[in-house]
Amino acid sequence: MIIINADRKVNLADVEQEHLTYYKKKLVRKLDTLISKKGLHHKKVYRYLKDHIEEILIGKPRVLKGIIEHMITVLMIEFDENTRKHALYKILVKIFNYSNFVDRYPPSKWGAYQFVSRLNVKVCPYCNRQYIFMICETKGKTRGKLDHFYDKATYPYLALSMYNLIPCCGICNSDLRGSDPFTVDTHLNPYMEDFGGLFKFSVAMKNGDDLRPGDTSQIDYLLGVGDEFDIVIKDSCMDLDLKQRVENNLSVFKIRELYNMHKDYVVDLIKKRVIYSDTQIDELFKKYGGKLFASREDVIATIVSNYVTDQNLDKRVLSKLTKDISEELNLNLV
Repeated sequence: MIIINADRKVNLADVEQEHLTYYKKKLVRKLDTLISKKGLHHKKVYRYLKDHIEEILIGKPRVLKGIIEHMITVLMIEFDENTRKHALYKILVKIFNYSNFVDRYPPSKWGAYQFVSRLNVKVCPYCNRQYIFMICETKGKTRGKLDHFYDKATYPYLALSMYNLIPCCGICNSDLRGSDPFTVDTHLNPYMEDFGGLFKFSVAMKNGDDLRPGDTSQIDYLLGVGDEFDIVIKDSCMDLDLKQRVENNLSVFKIRELYNMHKDYVVDLIKKRVIYSDTQIDELFKKYGGKLFASREDVIATIVSNYVTDQNLDKRVLSKLTKDISEELNLNLV
């Protein structure tokens, strides 16, 4: 998994302000109307939601966790298949109207299309395997799906919470995640965390040998029938809670299984490493530096046809895999 806005070129505070400006007054007005009604049940719930509307709309994932805990432990509000039939649930779904949000297209002031566009997320942060470009034209519209990190069916009051809306691909959102319960204590939220340097893709040779960078004898071995190795996740993490959360993400989104369908991509990386020695890379940078390449990193990115630094992993598919395997092959940036 990769982090959203890794290069920090998008100011999330600006997106927060747009989201808050559009929704705060509208939601407060709806809640005030309910609070003013005589004899209406659950006024404490509506008052709490009104008093914490900013935290609900733009609170970080752990702030949202606190909202959930207060609703459950103090206000005794928890929704399941049975309680979703109650009037309160239906009212909250209507107040925090997600359907209206996803159906709002430009030139409307704010909606799902504007939100995804402002975040400038190009690749699914959950899997880093699918592009999620946005197009919004009169005769054709498409954008990344929006996954609710905290399930909106269980927490309807978080249906419009900015940091609960994860732009992602349809495979991760619908085919794999479904309604699996996520929390910040069980899974990684890509606004806050990624696999980083502690969890890396690696090549595991099925005969038990280590991958030896630059050793051409292994190329024939790898190209035999194409499955003499596995793509695995190696970790150097000492934090057991983090390890478990990463494992939960890997399991839900079938990362190991899906990435082992990209063995041909790894074989291409290995071949490129054999073809391009460190000396050749240095010579290319010396010859074309300042013209085609701004840095040695640019040379390597061109050779492997992908980005190889953390701040660019959200710009192209399979970039995390490329970076990790390139490092394993000793494609040094310096």
